[in-house]
Amino acid sequence: MTNGSVTENSRCTVGFDNAGYVMGTSSSLFNNLILQLNDSSLDIPDALRTAVGSLLTGLDRDNDDIADYEPNPFYKWNPTGNAYNANNSSLTLVDGGLDNQNVPFNPLIQPQRALDVIFANDNSADTPLSWPNGSSLVQTYMRAFEPIGNGTSFPSIPDTNTFINLGLNTRPTFFGCDASNLTLSTPALDGSVASVTPPLIVYLPNYPYVTFSNQPTITLTTNNTYRDAMIANGYEVATMANGTLEGYENWPQCVACAVLSRSFDRTGTEVPKACQDCFSQYCWDGTVNSTVPATYDPQPRLQALDITSAAGAVQSSTHVLAIVAFVSAMVLVM
Repeated sequence: MTNGSVTENSRCTVGFDNAGYVMGTSSSLFNNLILQLNDSSLDIPDALRTAVGSLLTGLDRDNDDIADYEPNPFYKWNPTGNAYNANNSSLTLVDGGLDNQNVPFNPLIQPQRALDVIFANDNSADTPLSWPNGSSLVQTYMRAFEPIGNGTSFPSIPDTNTFINLGLNTRPTFFGCDASNLTLSTPALDGSVASVTPPLIVYLPNYPYVTFSNQPTITLTTNNTYRDAMIANGYEVATMANGTLEGYENWPQCVACAVLSRSFDRTGTEVPKACQDCFSQYCWDGTVNSTVPATYDPQPRLQALDITSAAGAVQSSTHVLAIVAFVSAMVLVM
């Protein structure tokens, strides 16, 4: 593809003819493992740290830890607004989580999409005990004000300490409820400034309802009992225990209100009383508490499932064993 069209006498490249099939790229975890090795809180022997670090650093230096799409389907396409990619015949991508954007907002907040609402499931391992603290939302919000944001906009997001101190990472929270205050001017790569109303963000953080679902990314195996418990926990997160959790019985109707929120604004429709109550309960009201919080260590909110045959706690040894197993496997492959 050159400038969006198949060049003369070129072959069709299977897999790029329908962008609808392209969901994203997760590169190998070498970069993340290097960061894990440098974490002084982990009980990793010095000899192992040095040996594995040398191997991974070499792979990183040679760019063997990235995803390289060639030919680049966006070659010479829209060079003004796509300058980062249009001038290269190959498309090089890495895992968005490397800059803490684990939740892939950017494809969805492009102005041309004009989305009303995004449901954001945050399963990030941000805290020392591998729970989310809103880092992904913070990073996407900050990116929107930089040229690389390319005209996207995002609702105001508090700092990560506020997420923990106010419990925003323990329950559903709506960000960007007042659309009248959210038409943001953001810079684009071509130097223009766009005014865009961002979508409402329905934030659904990982939380232990029926099991400790805070396994780190580099966990390589688990058993069926724990697997099923984690899936059940995800169901409770998304449905507020099927609408039975005390204080959250209105969750099903509030989901509907979130979906309709931007429509209410566009059409000037009076917001129903039930939705007003929902927004009062779930919308972040702008309060900030940036003091350094205590160690975030949530406990199951509902009756914990029996996972006696699974390793439930996240310990340093888990990281060590995962690193050793992962690197050993790569050495064998190489």
